[in-house]
Amino acid sequence: MRRALYACGLAIVFGQGGFAADEKVAAASGADAAALKYHDGTADGKKSMAGAGPMITFGAPAGTKIGAIRFHGSRYGVPKAPEESFLVYVLSGDQKKVLHTELVPYSTIERGDESWITVKFKEPVEVPQRFWVAFDFRAHQTKGVYVSYDSSSEGKNSRVGLPGIKATETKDKADWMVEAVPAQ
Repeated sequence: MRRALYACGLAIVFGQGGFAADEKVAAASGADAAALKYHDGTADGKKSMAGAGPMITFGAPAGTKIGAIRFHGSRYGVPKAPEESFLVYVLSGDQKKVLHTELVPYSTIERGDESWITVKFKEPVEVPQRFWVAFDFRAHQTKGVYVSYDSSSEGKNSRVGLPGIKATETKDKADWMVEAVPAQ
Protein backbone atom coordinates (compact mmCIF):
# COMPACT_ATOMS: atom_id res chain seq x y z
CA MET A 1 0.00 0.00 0.00
CA ARG A 2 1.33 3.45 -0.91
CA ARG A 3 0.29 6.69 0.78
CA ALA A 4 1.35 10.23 0.00
CA LEU A 5 2.23 13.02 2.43
CA TYR A 6 2.26 16.41 0.71
CA ALA A 7 4.92 18.75 1.97
CA CYS A 8 7.45 21.29 0.72
CA GLY A 9 5.90 21.30 -2.74
CA LEU A 10 6.56 17.56 -3.06
CA ALA A 11 4.54 14.43 -2.51
CA ILE A 12 6.35 12.10 -0.15
CA VAL A 13 5.08 8.65 -1.15
CA PHE A 14 5.31 5.94 1.49
CA GLY A 15 5.43 2.32 0.45
CA GLN A 16 6.94 -0.89 1.74
CA GLY A 17 10.48 0.16 0.90
CA GLY A 18 10.33 3.56 2.64
CA PHE A 19 9.47 6.68 0.69
CA ALA A 20 10.29 8.50 -2.49
CA ALA A 21 9.87 12.18 -3.38
CA ASP A 22 7.66 12.89 -6.42
CA GLU A 23 6.55 16.20 -7.89
CA LYS A 24 3.37 17.47 -6.34
CA VAL A 25 0.43 17.72 -8.72
CA ALA A 26 -1.37 20.60 -7.00
CA ALA A 27 0.40 23.75 -5.79
CA ALA A 28 0.71 24.18 -2.04
CA SER A 29 -0.37 27.41 -0.38
CA GLY A 30 0.21 28.81 3.09
CA ALA A 31 2.49 27.68 5.93
CA ASP A 32 0.34 24.67 6.79
CA ALA A 33 0.70 23.25 3.28
CA ALA A 34 4.51 23.21 3.60
CA ALA A 35 4.56 21.42 6.95
CA LEU A 36 5.20 17.69 7.27
CA LYS A 37 2.13 16.27 9.04
CA TYR A 38 -0.25 13.31 9.30
CA HIS A 39 -3.44 14.85 10.65
CA ASP A 40 -6.60 16.18 9.03
CA GLY A 41 -6.77 19.26 11.28
CA THR A 42 -9.44 17.88 13.63
CA ALA A 43 -8.45 16.56 17.06
CA ASP A 44 -10.05 13.31 18.16
CA GLY A 45 -8.66 13.55 21.69
CA LYS A 46 -5.69 14.67 23.79
CA LYS A 47 -3.19 13.09 26.14
CA SER A 48 -0.48 13.91 28.63
CA MET A 49 1.96 11.35 29.94
CA ALA A 50 4.36 11.32 32.87
CA GLY A 51 7.73 9.68 32.37
CA ALA A 52 7.44 9.72 28.57
CA GLY A 53 6.30 11.99 25.77
CA PRO A 54 4.72 12.07 22.33
CA MET A 55 6.98 11.00 19.45
CA ILE A 56 6.27 11.15 15.73
CA THR A 57 8.33 10.17 12.67
CA PHE A 58 8.56 12.03 9.38
CA GLY A 59 10.13 11.48 5.98
CA ALA A 60 11.75 14.32 4.06
CA PRO A 61 13.81 14.79 0.91
CA ALA A 62 17.59 14.73 1.42
CA GLY A 63 18.96 18.10 2.56
CA THR A 64 15.71 19.28 4.21
CA LYS A 65 16.16 21.71 7.08
CA ILE A 66 13.47 22.09 9.75
CA GLY A 67 12.95 25.61 11.12
CA ALA A 68 10.15 24.91 13.59
CA ILE A 69 7.89 22.32 15.15
CA ARG A 70 4.18 23.01 15.62
CA PHE A 71 1.84 21.05 17.84
CA HIS A 72 -1.79 21.29 18.89
CA GLY A 73 -2.21 21.27 22.64
CA SER A 74 -2.60 23.13 25.92
CA ARG A 75 -0.92 23.42 29.29
CA TYR A 76 -2.58 22.17 32.46
CA GLY A 77 -1.83 22.77 36.12
CA VAL A 78 -1.53 25.97 38.12
CA PRO A 79 -2.67 29.17 36.34
CA LYS A 80 0.82 30.69 36.18
CA ALA A 81 3.20 28.76 33.92
CA PRO A 82 6.09 27.09 35.77
CA GLU A 83 9.38 28.98 35.49
CA GLU A 84 11.06 26.11 33.68
CA SER A 85 11.42 24.69 30.21
CA PHE A 86 10.36 21.57 28.36
CA LEU A 87 12.43 19.80 25.69
CA VAL A 88 11.85 19.18 22.00
CA TYR A 89 14.15 16.57 20.47
CA VAL A 90 14.92 15.79 16.84
CA LEU A 91 16.14 12.19 16.59
CA SER A 92 17.63 9.99 13.90
CA GLY A 93 15.37 7.55 12.08
CA ASP A 94 16.47 4.69 14.32
CA GLN A 95 15.88 6.88 17.44
CA LYS A 96 19.44 6.21 18.64
CA LYS A 97 20.97 9.64 18.02
CA VAL A 98 19.77 13.03 19.28
CA LEU A 99 20.34 15.43 16.37
CA HIS A 100 19.01 18.54 18.10
CA THR A 101 17.55 19.59 21.47
CA GLU A 102 15.54 22.77 21.95
CA LEU A 103 14.67 24.12 25.43
CA VAL A 104 11.30 25.89 25.35
CA PRO A 105 9.81 27.96 28.21
CA TYR A 106 6.57 26.54 29.63
CA SER A 107 5.15 30.07 29.33
CA THR A 108 5.04 29.47 25.54
CA ILE A 109 1.92 27.34 26.08
CA GLU A 110 -1.39 28.78 27.24
CA ARG A 111 -3.47 27.03 29.88
CA GLY A 112 -7.02 26.13 28.84
CA ASP A 113 -8.33 25.30 25.38
CA GLU A 114 -6.04 23.59 22.89
CA SER A 115 -4.42 25.73 20.20
CA TRP A 116 -1.47 25.57 17.81
CA ILE A 117 1.91 26.24 19.44
CA THR A 118 4.97 26.95 17.30
CA VAL A 119 8.47 26.17 18.57
CA LYS A 120 10.94 28.03 16.34
CA PHE A 121 14.46 26.65 16.36
CA LYS A 122 17.28 29.11 16.96
CA GLU A 123 18.99 27.65 13.85
CA PRO A 124 17.45 25.39 11.18
CA VAL A 125 18.16 21.70 11.75
CA GLU A 126 19.17 19.55 8.79
CA VAL A 127 17.30 16.25 9.08
CA PRO A 128 17.93 12.85 7.52
CA GLN A 129 15.36 11.35 5.17
CA ARG A 130 13.71 9.62 8.14
CA PHE A 131 13.65 11.36 11.54
CA TRP A 132 11.65 11.57 14.77
CA VAL A 133 10.41 14.48 16.87
CA ALA A 134 9.91 13.85 20.60
CA PHE A 135 8.70 16.04 23.46
CA ASP A 136 9.59 15.87 27.16
CA PHE A 137 7.15 18.06 29.07
CA ARG A 138 8.35 16.65 32.41
CA ALA A 139 4.68 16.14 33.23
CA HIS A 140 3.08 15.08 36.48
CA GLN A 141 -0.34 15.54 38.12
CA THR A 142 -0.07 19.30 38.60
CA LYS A 143 2.03 20.29 35.58
CA GLY A 144 2.09 19.19 31.99
CA VAL A 145 0.84 19.56 28.45
CA TYR A 146 -2.01 17.86 26.65
CA VAL A 147 -1.09 17.07 23.04
CA SER A 148 -3.96 16.49 20.61
CA TYR A 149 -4.18 13.41 18.43
CA ASP A 150 -6.02 12.52 15.24
CA SER A 151 -7.14 9.03 14.21
CA SER A 152 -7.47 9.68 10.45
CA SER A 153 -4.03 8.11 9.80
CA GLU A 154 -4.48 5.18 12.24
CA GLY A 155 -1.44 6.06 14.37
CA LYS A 156 1.15 4.44 12.14
CA ASN A 157 3.66 7.28 12.64
CA SER A 158 3.37 8.02 16.35
CA ARG A 159 4.77 6.50 19.50
CA VAL A 160 5.19 7.28 23.20
CA GLY A 161 8.71 7.49 24.60
CA LEU A 162 11.82 9.63 25.05
CA PRO A 163 15.41 9.45 23.85
CA GLY A 164 17.03 6.42 25.47
CA ILE A 165 13.67 4.86 26.39
CA LYS A 166 12.07 2.19 24.21
CA ALA A 167 9.16 3.76 22.33
CA THR A 168 5.75 2.07 22.50
CA GLU A 169 2.76 2.30 20.18
CA THR A 170 -0.05 4.69 21.01
CA LYS A 171 -3.11 2.97 22.46
CA ASP A 172 -5.55 5.16 20.52
CA LYS A 173 -4.45 4.15 16.99
CA ALA A 174 -3.90 7.85 16.30
CA ASP A 175 -1.10 10.20 15.30
CA TRP A 176 -0.07 13.22 17.33
CA MET A 177 -1.06 16.57 15.87
CA VAL A 178 2.56 17.60 15.40
CA GLU A 179 4.06 19.26 12.32
CA ALA A 180 7.67 19.66 11.21
CA VAL A 181 7.97 23.00 9.41
CA PRO A 182 10.74 23.30 6.80
CA ALA A 183 13.03 26.33 7.13
CA GLN A 184 12.24 29.21 4.76
